[in-house]
Amino acid sequence: MRFNLTQCLVLVLVVALVMSLIVTHLHHQRQVRTLRDAIDDSRSTLRTIEYGAANLRLLELNPYIWENPSWIRLQKHELAFSILDHWRSQNVIDDVVGEPGYAMDFAADALSFFDCTSADEFVELTRNELSVYPDDPLSHATFELSDSELVSLDAFIRAATTPDQNGG
Repeated sequence: MRFNLTQCLVLVLVVALVMSLIVTHLHHQRQVRTLRDAIDDSRSTLRTIEYGAANLRLLELNPYIWENPSWIRLQKHELAFSILDHWRSQNVIDDVVGEPGYAMDFAADALSFFDCTSADEFVELTRNELSVYPDDPLSHATFELSDSELVSLDAFIRAATTPDQNGG
C-alpha cells in the first residue's frame, strides 16, 4: 500500500493537531491546579484573619470572659496563636485584606491583652501562662522558633507595641 503526498500531509497535520490538543489540555490542567491551590491558600489566609478578628472581638465585647480565669486563659491562648499566624503571614494578610499594615494593627490590638513588648516576653508568656495542656501546640510553636525567627518576631512585636507605629 502506497501513500501519496496529500495523505501523508493530512496524517502529519492530524498528528500535530492531536499533540497540540494534548499539550493544551495538560497546560490547562496545570493552570486549574495552580488556581485551586491559590484559592485554597486565600481561604486559609481568610480563615486566619477571621479567626483572629473573632477572638479579638470576643475578648473586647464579652465581659463574662474577664470574670472567668479559665475562659480568659483559653481566649488569650487562641489569640496568641493568631498573633503568631499574623506575624508569619504578615505580607500575605495585608495583600488579601487590601490594607497595608492590617497584620500589624491586628497584632497591636491583640497584644494590648498581653503584658509583653518583646518576643522573649511573649514566648515566656505562651510557654508558662498560656499553655493549656502538656502537649500544647502553642508551646511547641514557640519552642521551634529559630534565632532568626525570634529576631523577626521581636521586631514585629516591638513595632506593634510602639505607640508611634500604630497611631496610639
